[in-house]
Amino acid sequence: MPVREGLRAAGFAAEKRRGFARKSEMLVASFVPRRSLRAAPARPAERSAIVVGAGIAGAAACERLAARGWEVTLVERHLEPSLEASGNHAGTFHPIVTSDDSLFARLTRAGFLCSLSNFKRFDQLRWDPCGVLQLARDEKEESAQRRSMAALALPADYAQYVTREEASAHAGVPVSAPGLWFPQAGWIRPESLVRAQLEACGTRLNRIFGRSVEVLPEAALVVLANSSEAPKLQPVPHLRLRRVRGQLTHVPADAIDAPRVVVLRGGMVLPAVEGVCVVGASYDLEDDDPLPRAESDAGNLERLQRIFPMNSNVQAVGNRVAFRSVTPDRLPVVGKIADGVYGAFAYGSRGLLWAALAAELIASELEGEPLPIEGKLADALHPQRFAKRAARFTSRAGWPDSRP
Repeated sequence: MPVREGLRAAGFAAEKRRGFARKSEMLVASFVPRRSLRAAPARPAERSAIVVGAGIAGAAACERLAARGWEVTLVERHLEPSLEASGNHAGTFHPIVTSDDSLFARLTRAGFLCSLSNFKRFDQLRWDPCGVLQLARDEKEESAQRRSMAALALPADYAQYVTREEASAHAGVPVSAPGLWFPQAGWIRPESLVRAQLEACGTRLNRIFGRSVEVLPEAALVVLANSSEAPKLQPVPHLRLRRVRGQLTHVPADAIDAPRVVVLRGGMVLPAVEGVCVVGASYDLEDDDPLPRAESDAGNLERLQRIFPMNSNVQAVGNRVAFRSVTPDRLPVVGKIADGVYGAFAYGSRGLLWAALAAELIASELEGEPLPIEGKLADALHPQRFAKRAARFTSRAGWPDSRP
């Protein structure tokens, strides 16, 4: 039975048939290709593209296309790259683990491993795979973490369950709970990644900065990597995109007992990066205020207290507000939206996790190469998924197709 179910899960049709000789029955399986949202496109004769947005998403798309010989024009409304969320002082990259190895967990694993491999290709990056601790927020989460590690038997260099004492040893400071330890995860300065990827494009990249895109440019291929602005240029049917305000707080490293690894617990604190520990972040839905707020800093310092005890008189020395966009399923939008138009946006707070995988996925599809992930995972990111879900819901509810 487990063999048959495993074959079916992998896309085979399996059935028992009458056997030969002394075998009364035997299992016969044949592969049945899944219908994928990603039909293989014809390899374009004109290999030129316009990428909109010079942040993490856009830079990754530029680099992966240029590496395959495409001529790329990058359009950015600001005068410099990395002036939106990609301009944060530092950010973290790490996967997620669930006991059922959910689709989301598998996607974060693919994104994490792809990002890790990508970072190692660039010499000028400012990053550190120092490790990430994901502390349990309560007993229920701790139990779930234990179950996950017992069920999956993941390699120790990918993820481990650690006691509070072991977690404190990794952090170099006393922390407040046990949790998961990701030895190869860590932090990176996003701006250094963006600049390294753009430099890697060499002469194949034409930069047009300081120009807003009000209408969809005319080009053989356009990649929209401009977060919440992307659907304004090319709507994605049934997508409900939400904009989130996030404020990070900068704390002097010498004002707290700074950890030597990234520590998460309903918030995060990074090790000292140029004398500053990044703490955060707020999560303010539909809040367009671009200015830092004292209450957001206070909330971030409360998150820090839940990670490890500290001096309650610690004061912020800086902060930064950035905006990100999220989909209802918290997965990015990656793939063909319309003829000649691809999307690479809605990365939420996981841009460092999604950008490399998304860029590789789009470039592979355009080139007719094997995809970097299995079809089911690729479909989970596709822009068409929202319309397909809406159609299934309408069908089950018995509504006319015209009903929204």
